[in-house]
Amino acid sequence: MIVEFLGQGLHLEEDETCGNHVCSAIKDKSFTQITIFVAFLRKPGLDYLAPFIKQARKENRNVTFYVGIDERVTSKEALELLLELDTETYIYYSESYIYHPKIYLFEGDRNRIITGSSNLTKSGLFYNVESSILLDFTNSDKSGLKIINQLKEFYSSFFDFTDPNLELLTSEYLDKLVLEDKVSSEEFSKGSDYNSNIHDNSKKRGGNPKITDLGNLEIKEKKPIKQYKSILKITEDYLAKWDYMFKKMELFYKENEHCTVPREYKDRTLYGWYSKQKQLFNAGILPKEHLEKLKTINFYFGDAHILYWEKKWLDSYGQLLEVYEKTGESNVKRYKDNTHPLFYISNWVALERGKYKKGKLKDWQIEKLEKIGFQWEMDGVRSLNNEDDWLDKLALLEQYKIEYGDCNVSQTFKEKKYSGLGKWLNDQRTYYKKKRDFLSEERIGLLEDMGVIWDMDVYNFDQRIKEIQDYKTEFGDFNIPSNYKPNPNLGNYVYRIKTKGIKEDWKIEKLHQIGFFEIGTKTKKDKSGHITQNWFNNLNKLKKLEKPDIKKDNKENPKLAKWLHNQKRTFRYGRLKDEQINELKKLNIKLPVRSKKRKRWDEYIEIIELFREEYGTKEITSEFDKEIYIWVNQQKANYRAKALKIEKVEKLKELGIIESE
Repeated sequence: MIVEFLGQGLHLEEDETCGNHVCSAIKDKSFTQITIFVAFLRKPGLDYLAPFIKQARKENRNVTFYVGIDERVTSKEALELLLELDTETYIYYSESYIYHPKIYLFEGDRNRIITGSSNLTKSGLFYNVESSILLDFTNSDKSGLKIINQLKEFYSSFFDFTDPNLELLTSEYLDKLVLEDKVSSEEFSKGSDYNSNIHDNSKKRGGNPKITDLGNLEIKEKKPIKQYKSILKITEDYLAKWDYMFKKMELFYKENEHCTVPREYKDRTLYGWYSKQKQLFNAGILPKEHLEKLKTINFYFGDAHILYWEKKWLDSYGQLLEVYEKTGESNVKRYKDNTHPLFYISNWVALERGKYKKGKLKDWQIEKLEKIGFQWEMDGVRSLNNEDDWLDKLALLEQYKIEYGDCNVSQTFKEKKYSGLGKWLNDQRTYYKKKRDFLSEERIGLLEDMGVIWDMDVYNFDQRIKEIQDYKTEFGDFNIPSNYKPNPNLGNYVYRIKTKGIKEDWKIEKLHQIGFFEIGTKTKKDKSGHITQNWFNNLNKLKKLEKPDIKKDNKENPKLAKWLHNQKRTFRYGRLKDEQINELKKLNIKLPVRSKKRKRWDEYIEIIELFREEYGTKEITSEFDKEIYIWVNQQKANYRAKALKIEKVEKLKELGIIESE
């Protein structure tokens, strides 16, 4: 999988905008299904995509839009252009909540997802300060396909057209939106209203980037990180704020008697300004008048990390010195109770001994410690496997916990500064499990005080058990949908238990204890029956009605009526699942006659499946069945013309009608 960060608007280099990447992906013939979810759509932005969409449609590639109309940002002109481009477009509008995604999905021989903050407006695609993530992956990439499956499950009511808030864009429906004042008109607002100024133009700055050479970006492995040359440029905004920031720096100097602003300082903007002064100085472009002012407060232009860590060391040494002056002892014993007043300094003392053994202490630090009788070797501290870097790793684990909030560092964790920490922690767990002498009681205590969990499998499973119990408490069952918003992964996790089961007896016992017995009881066929919670919520609303089979134009329950109408339409085209059909029949819902075209497809597929079971990979000939033989050849021709939907292509490949690449 290739992962790229896309940023625009912050620097002068603007060639790799989100808009350029979207145009490039639409142009790419390997993407046969293009699906775009956007909250805002404006014609000045869509104009740049239009030539590429037009070409894609000529090549029989599918382009589908799901567009929001909240806040009247989406314009009549943009929707008219989509109709002109012959794209399949659906309008999403809800009285209950705002529709606000920005997802550009490309599927085909490989897949690509671009998602972030960029709406389909000129400013959003090319000018604004926006950020997106691009994922590009093959059809064999499990992680990538998982993301697509999660996306499609979340938007399942869009893909099966059952969402009551969806409406197909037609000329008639667009007229209705204009009449109800739900979309804006660009014709009367160019440069004169909020939408036009914000979404169709950029703010005034040194010059808008030119939007040229679109559609030619390539996604490559091991692409170097982009270096923005404009970062060090001295801008008008920077100069206008310099005196204000210098006054902040002066105040910091008076309070701290130095100008070394730590990275974690409460005012992060001051740290950023302080850092930039050094960058400009090192680049030789710091204005002379600024340099003179900074000299008046003894501004240090060298590497402040050395000064900072030396100061931290001296602060800790000062605490040890206080203990020495009061007790006459600098070799503080280890305290495991983190509420003890000497807990911090006792740990610091142990870490300094570890640094000394590794040669990481400076001469002046060694001299200061030895002056107060500090001993480098203490009984019971490093008596076992004295050559290892155990205390160094403990310090590194503490740093990890400060940064990430726990000690659960994975062996596959790849951040360079924590290299080897996951393996080291796993070794400690192994020593603990096997009761190796290497892991002394003192070391066990140190690890437990820091919050180390000895058995992650038990810990993770207990967390899942708690999540499952919480769901049962709230909803009364274990039928967790895959789109369960508080915990999106929980539904899929439970479904795997129901279909694949669990091997470990202790896990099965824990599930039984909470009343969960559906372990490996569902078949693969049942998997296709996985239905979202939203569907069941609407079904329950129907159950409360005296006459559930309401018409599409029902005025008392318009949303529910539209939802039921969509269920009937979905059934007609053979997309409704068996369980859904049964549930609707229980309510005496009259379902329509199945689509003849879809019914014919299903019948022929069923016959071919029987043929495969009987004759294996043999070719279907006219002698076997002339009508099916003609139909099969027609599907092959449709495939060559790229006129088949992806789901049909996959089914024909599965049956060996068309060859997999």
